[in-house]
Amino acid sequence: MRNKELMTKIKELATSFGNASRIDVQIAIIRQAFGVKNDEHQKMIRDYERKVVLSDDQIREKFQERIRFYKWAVKENNRVRIHEFGNEIFYFIDAVRFFNFNLADEFELVAAQI
Repeated sequence: MRNKELMTKIKELATSFGNASRIDVQIAIIRQAFGVKNDEHQKMIRDYERKVVLSDDQIREKFQERIRFYKWAVKENNRVRIHEFGNEIFYFIDAVRFFNFNLADEFELVAAQI
């Protein structure tokens, strides 16, 4: 992915108003996936091809963390957390779709089964 496109997306999320949980989840996985430092989007942006530094399996593990949180909330019958963690699963999928359509499609299938 082009670094400029990536930084534009991060800057867009970082300066957007709206659901803070969605913004936090999406910025976190995008930054982690590409190894972006917290303030990197605020500096002069150079354009080059930037590689994903997390493997698909590492991203899957981060997704599974979200699933575990959701299942815990269901087990505890914590309605607020069920709603919160359920939404975070879909925010995560949306962020992954930005850089990996196939993995996002895989995650959607998993999410549909829980």
